[in-house]
Amino acid sequence: MSFIVASPEKCIGCHTCEVACAVVHVGGVALTARHYFPRLRVIKLSNISAPVMCRQCENAPCVAVCPTGALYRKGEAIESVSHNCIDCKSCVVACPFGAIEIVSQPDLSPQIIKCDLCSGQQSGPACVSVCPTDALAIVTAAGLSLQQQKKQQKAAKCSRLSGLLLLEGSNHG
Repeated sequence: MSFIVASPEKCIGCHTCEVACAVVHVGGVALTARHYFPRLRVIKLSNISAPVMCRQCENAPCVAVCPTGALYRKGEAIESVSHNCIDCKSCVVACPFGAIEIVSQPDLSPQIIKCDLCSGQQSGPACVSVCPTDALAIVTAAGLSLQQQKKQQKAAKCSRLSGLLLLEGSNHG
């Protein structure tokens, strides 16, 4: 399991990640407004910004609700087959992160727009490699497990310290 996480405290809202993503996925066509479909969106609030993208959920609700198999898990990522899409938008509604878009254009099959971790690109996700502030990072299952262990150790240490302070305080009362 791998996915990309954003650190809002590092993000400057420059949209470089969006542009890099759109360029990688344009498929040899000139990048124009008609073909500009980044697989992530930079969301800006009053004093913070951060890219929002697919988290490649282990038990992906988007895959579970897709009636045609247009979305499926392939290795680390949730992949899509746009020509199987019937434009029902069930996946859009099911995604807890708002990370899927269905684009419908006249005389074309609906296009599923979501992060695929730049599958097929040897250098990895374009958004991560171009971010000028290192606000994006790839998280793997091993990395997630390590982070969890560190948090548990820190919590245990704080708990022991709190217990000692309580004991010490009760002895002096």
